[in-house]
Amino acid sequence: MKKVPLFKRFGTKLLIYATIVAIIPIILLSVISNGTISNTMQEHSQNKINSDLKVAENILNSRLSEMDAVVYYSKNSNLTKSIIYSKDEKRIYELATSIKKSTNSDFVLICDAEGNSIGGSNSNDTGVGDFKYLMDAEFKKEGHKCIELIGEQILKGQNIYNESIIQLSGIENSDKYLHKAMGLVSAQPVYKDGRFIGSIIVVDIINKDNKLVDKAKEVSGEATTIFLNDIRISTNVKDSEDKRAIGTIVSEDVYKKTLLSGETYYGKAFVVNEWYFTAYDPIKNFKGDVIGMLFVGTPVAPYEALNSNIKVQTVVIAFLGLIIALIVSIMLSKSIIKPMENLKEAAQNFSEGRYGTKVPVDSLDEFGELSKIFNKMSDEISISHTKLQKHAEELSKSYDELKELDNLKSDLIAIASHELRTPLTSVKGYVELVLDGTMGEVNESQRKCLSIANDNIDRLRRLIESMLDLSKIERGELQMQKELMNIKTAVNEVVENLKPLFDEKNIRLDKKLQNLSLYGDKDRLMQVITNLVENAIKFNPTNGEIYIGAYEDEGNIHLVVTDHGAGIPEKDLEKIFDRFYQVDSSSKRPKGGSGLGLAVCKSIVEAHEGIIWVESELGKGSTFHVILPIFSNTFGIDDEENPFITKLNKDKFE
Repeated sequence: MKKVPLFKRFGTKLLIYATIVAIIPIILLSVISNGTISNTMQEHSQNKINSDLKVAENILNSRLSEMDAVVYYSKNSNLTKSIIYSKDEKRIYELATSIKKSTNSDFVLICDAEGNSIGGSNSNDTGVGDFKYLMDAEFKKEGHKCIELIGEQILKGQNIYNESIIQLSGIENSDKYLHKAMGLVSAQPVYKDGRFIGSIIVVDIINKDNKLVDKAKEVSGEATTIFLNDIRISTNVKDSEDKRAIGTIVSEDVYKKTLLSGETYYGKAFVVNEWYFTAYDPIKNFKGDVIGMLFVGTPVAPYEALNSNIKVQTVVIAFLGLIIALIVSIMLSKSIIKPMENLKEAAQNFSEGRYGTKVPVDSLDEFGELSKIFNKMSDEISISHTKLQKHAEELSKSYDELKELDNLKSDLIAIASHELRTPLTSVKGYVELVLDGTMGEVNESQRKCLSIANDNIDRLRRLIESMLDLSKIERGELQMQKELMNIKTAVNEVVENLKPLFDEKNIRLDKKLQNLSLYGDKDRLMQVITNLVENAIKFNPTNGEIYIGAYEDEGNIHLVVTDHGAGIPEKDLEKIFDRFYQVDSSSKRPKGGSGLGLAVCKSIVEAHEGIIWVESELGKGSTFHVILPIFSNTFGIDDEENPFITKLNKDKFE
């Protein structure tokens, strides 16, 4: 018994299937769960960042409100009004210093009604600190609390330039320092007796002041940064040296989204030296121009570490599941393989002819039932085999008898055809002598009758020839005289022989013949062509058209004969090449024929290793196709001994 390879055994397949069944759900679950967990974590972190951004904004606004409340209280003081109205430098300095201390700001400016500085907390230089642009009509009603850019001139004039400038990092081809600052500004108008007499402007510089961002981190737990344009001026994000990353710039994507387009940026972004989940909100001055950004974010790394840990746990679970599946499948295979081996051995005995083989019944499950059915089948097959042997002997005897009868039939047809052909030739000769007038003059009526008789003699002669051909083919006695022939020449010769038939029905002929050669029996192949063309003429209507084509088709000669007659019913197409089979006659289809012509054609074509078939459509006509090999060697002629084949093969391949 042939041993089954290990990888093809049922037990091996069972292990593989169990492994696949176990691992596919685990893989799907891990992929889906990892994706879901990852997306959920990202979504949760991003939502928290968005919420924390509002916290940072509230802290910034709260600081502005604190400053504004102090300024609002001060401007309504009669003492403040009298000091501003008097323009006394000493008293103005004392007022500004007091407000600066109360607001915990960096400097305070006192301006007159025209917006010119008349004093301040840090300098008495009244030419410094022009904030006229704030004093619009809205300002004179309610004042402004806003975030503004503070230029280098003001910073120097207020003696806070050195504390405010920032050394830049990572910016090529530019100054090494940022010479301007961002400040929280509270500006309130001052009125005395209903007349506008001046204003109080309080500024708290944000540059390098980390109190606000640290307070935001205390509340939210997330990193917070304030940008002047794209430069960090206040932050608790650390660089690679664990220092605050003040002076570094924001990424290009955020720059385009927030600073250039004025839109809030949400999503992952590269911050200093690592990836963060972020939110960047534009900071605008009181005119609505974007002057910076407020950032809140959290590093991506902890989430990625958690996600990686989940993936590792998933792999461990998958491995444990695979081990369990293997153990279960091994235990299961042991209970299945044994009865299957018994069935396999019994089936092998059956294949070797031992039909009485029985299978032991070792269980009450499906395998036990299968074993019982197998044993019952064994008994029935053994009985049937005995009967079949008896029938086979009887059939063999009947076959021998039928073969002998068939040989007798073929011999009878051959003898009868041969015996009929001799007297028929004699009769035809005498009829033609009478028709020629050799035996005396005949009138028109007699000539007509004799012509009909002569035609029927020809028809009978062709029938006898066809019967003889079929008989020879069946006995393998039909000899083919193989020679080099040209298909175009053969078709033209047939057409020339049948020209009277074409003229009789006034049929037009369309020929497209390639100059192709083959080896075959010229007479037999011309017999095939003649039969096909005669049929086309017979079934074609008067004044109709016939097409004959011959061309090379994948190394073969493809011969086509098309008529435009009544066509052949689909049910007759498969039988039309059978012996003595004739298509049912109709009012549109001419009668006549023995039903042997196409059968002989098929036998001749197949003897040349060719094929023949027909395509037809009722009412439109029929097309007969013949495929013949260009280099056929069916008839026992050695190619190496044949000078024609040797020459053609040499020409073809050189």
